Amino acid sequence: MVSINGSVPMSFAASEEPAAYGELLSIGGIGPGVNGKLSAALAEILETKLSVSRSRFYVKFDDVKGYNLGFNGSTF
Repeated sequence: MVSINGSVPMSFAASEEPAAYGELLSIGGIGPGVNGKLSAALAEILETKLSVSRSRFYVKFDDVKGYNLGFNGSTF
């Protein structure tokens, strides 16, 4: 699931040039060996599609336990 909110005022490193912050939640499948590759892929998308420099975004990776994520009236 992806949600993008454009035209949100953001200040990053004392500049209002385009910037981004994202969170990636996953039930397993992420970690030190994968997160770098995901970060590189996201940087490419942000630069080419949204004109956000790879040096102007943060992404937070969160490997959640299934019981901490609800869906369809239950948890995973």
